[in-house]
Amino acid sequence: MAIKEHKEDYIYIYREFGSGKKWKKLSKKESIKLELGSGPKLGKNGWTTIDIGYSDISWDLRKGIPLKNDSVETIYSSHLLEHIPYEDLIKFLKECYRVLKRNGEFSVCVPNFKAYVTAYMRGQVFCEREKWWKPAAIDTGSIIDQLNYMAYMKDEHKYMFDSQNLVNTFLKAGFSKVKMRSFDEEMDKKERDFESIYAIAYK
Repeated sequence: MAIKEHKEDYIYIYREFGSGKKWKKLSKKESIKLELGSGPKLGKNGWTTIDIGYSDISWDLRKGIPLKNDSVETIYSSHLLEHIPYEDLIKFLKECYRVLKRNGEFSVCVPNFKAYVTAYMRGQVFCEREKWWKPAAIDTGSIIDQLNYMAYMKDEHKYMFDSQNLVNTFLKAGFSKVKMRSFDEEMDKKERDFESIYAIAYK
């Protein structure tokens, strides 16, 4: 286990090599749009992707966002926030608030845990097992399997959302206004729409 952990540390260090110069170059742009926790993709249409893996800037967001106060126009994240424990999540959102410009926007997409709970209360299955992420699949033949699957996701999930606490979590972090939004085909993944909720938070 220790060898594996050290190997992963080396991989992260390698991926982040040169990221300082990239952040510095990005900071000089007049319009900065960040996709945080983007996964393996490169940004388009003015967006800069940030992730610990293959992205425009490989970066561990637990280190913060190395940009000046009031420098970012827009932030977007999809299915990232549920992977962050509550106390760390508030710190992370406050860091996002810090770098956003006045009236800047954080557009977010997260899983809707309420959909799974509602299905469970009705004795139904919300999402067909074939669509589950296989490493996290739980099969005891019980309807509650879907709640264990979504709540824990093989220890990947740390926080659950519904519409109310998605709004309140951003307000708790200091954002001035938060409103729910609809699916945006230019940003959001269509294949995740059935289980997602969306919001925009304003500085």
